[in-house]
Amino acid sequence: MQFLTRELAQEIVERTMSILNRNINVMNESGVIIGSGDPERIGQLHDGALLVLRTGERVEIDQLRAAELKSSRPGINLPISFNGQTVGVVGITGEPEDIRNYAELVRMAAELVLEQSFLLENVQWKQRIQNDIVNQLISEENVDEESVIERARAVGIALRQPRMVIVLDGPDSTEAAVQKRVRAVQYEVGRSDLIGVTFNHEIVILKSVPEAPQAQNTELTLFLKRLLQVAGGSVLIGCGSLAERPKGLQASFNQARSAIQVGGRLRAGARVYRYEDYRLEIMLSQLAWEEEDQQAFAFYEQLLGHEKKGELAHTLEVFIEEGGELHSIAERLFIHRNTLRYRLDKITELTGRDPRNLKGLMELYIARLWHHLR
Repeated sequence: MQFLTRELAQEIVERTMSILNRNINVMNESGVIIGSGDPERIGQLHDGALLVLRTGERVEIDQLRAAELKSSRPGINLPISFNGQTVGVVGITGEPEDIRNYAELVRMAAELVLEQSFLLENVQWKQRIQNDIVNQLISEENVDEESVIERARAVGIALRQPRMVIVLDGPDSTEAAVQKRVRAVQYEVGRSDLIGVTFNHEIVILKSVPEAPQAQNTELTLFLKRLLQVAGGSVLIGCGSLAERPKGLQASFNQARSAIQVGGRLRAGARVYRYEDYRLEIMLSQLAWEEEDQQAFAFYEQLLGHEKKGELAHTLEVFIEEGGELHSIAERLFIHRNTLRYRLDKITELTGRDPRNLKGLMELYIARLWHHLR
């Protein structure tokens, strides 16, 4: 396996040269210079590096020894080790007496850059697998559950536990903005959670949930609070219902998206929308959109078009929120109960539906919901 690439070698050179005012060379396992502060030396065979690779020890080259070796200049060359094996050589140019104090630091810096690169690549590999698994689970109806479970196990995640889907949707969907949010959110997700990004640039978290119902609610509330803090002020969060098996995550994902769409219209000031809080509204909105008669809810337009102040529409809204309790409704509206009765009669006259009647109230509620969502 090739650990030292030309790009990584040049990164080592640039990082160390930004600290030391000395030329740095990096040679691969064959002794060829693949990174250097002197571009003309790249591609040359370095005899000093060959000695290091042969012995596994540092090699110091002074002026006299440099004259004996091809393509070598005075300096100190040290082996670069990774996972117990020598993968290359790093050299610092100069008289050994002048640079001896820096040589070991240069080697340590080179190995640190190499280790960081390997860890980053490993993390990115796991992220790509997670992203694929998340998108597969939320988008495929006939997903091969066992196959996905095995892939998740490869990155150390057990899928056989209850999870819910959490969706983060932000106004800025550029790749840079989404990746910035992903990095922020990653510090908050648990080890057993998965995170991915959809083709629509939504961030999706498959959140593992404790079995105890009380712990579920407490942990979820704290988790959502942390997400809000790190995700940014304009991001909306939707939560689906709990899925006992991986196959149920697609439904949970659709519920989380619907919660954002419906909840965002009905409560524009909120930022977190749980499916369980908008279950009825989501179901009713789906029924309303399936209605083929385009004039099915025209009666609500009669109510809206009757007055500019919107008193009747607001009265209906409070009536729904207070469950038809006339005393509470009158107090919230700061009106007499006789005035409230007059308004309810007027709503009935304009729409042909009496909100004091269960069926009439249901039709008015669906019409109002359809109006807000369309």
